[in-house]
Amino acid sequence: MGKVAVSSSAGDLPERRFSGALGDDYELWSLARPFLGEVHDVVVRAVRSFTQALDRPLRALDIGMGMGDGAITGLLLADAQLSVTGVDNEPKMIKKARDRLTADLSSGRLKIVIDDALHFLANQPNHAYHIIASGYVLHNLTADYRARLYGEIWRVLAPSGLFVNADKYAQTGEAHREALRWQLNWFFDVFVPRQRCDLLREWVLHYVEDEAADRVMPEADVITLLKDLGFADVRIAYRRYMDAVLIAHKP
Repeated sequence: MGKVAVSSSAGDLPERRFSGALGDDYELWSLARPFLGEVHDVVVRAVRSFTQALDRPLRALDIGMGMGDGAITGLLLADAQLSVTGVDNEPKMIKKARDRLTADLSSGRLKIVIDDALHFLANQPNHAYHIIASGYVLHNLTADYRARLYGEIWRVLAPSGLFVNADKYAQTGEAHREALRWQLNWFFDVFVPRQRCDLLREWVLHYVEDEAADRVMPEADVITLLKDLGFADVRIAYRRYMDAVLIAHKP
């Protein structure tokens, strides 16, 4: 096993919503996400189209990398043009990522940072990354924090850079309520037969908390915010119920 390249930043880390049971058994979450493969395919196509157009080594950042291999970091590492930095504030997730991505860490293509995303970005130079990506992370943040994070993403992203986020972007009215009901039903269908009512409870409560006024992430509000920052071609490239992929480019 090669030397694992992990850096740590000082300071208090903010809210950690996956420090308990959800972080221990996060892998089971994917069983309740029947469209996750399609979501990942959309992200891969967006990244591949971007890197092929430039055809040179590029730097990518994954905000909230989680376990790494089965999520956005793994998708980014699949593109040989990219060197990848993954940042996460949850030690449980970072440990799993280190254990699973040893080869990429040893090769130098991957750097893992344990830090708060906003703190990390605020300490990066302008135009540090060509791609900034994330997966099912930003909806966990409060709206005020998220708005500041988008501002830092804009600053740190290089000109002509790509921002791509697979996440829970809330629709309006009945469409959002239907999507939420559909997802909660899936949790019951997945966890009850496996006798994991403990996880069922945790995930249902988690999704209820996501509906709070200071946390819910409306699709239309995010698109407006990103356009106001200066992003171009901001669009939802994919949606099935609560699963969506947002893509934006920095001119």
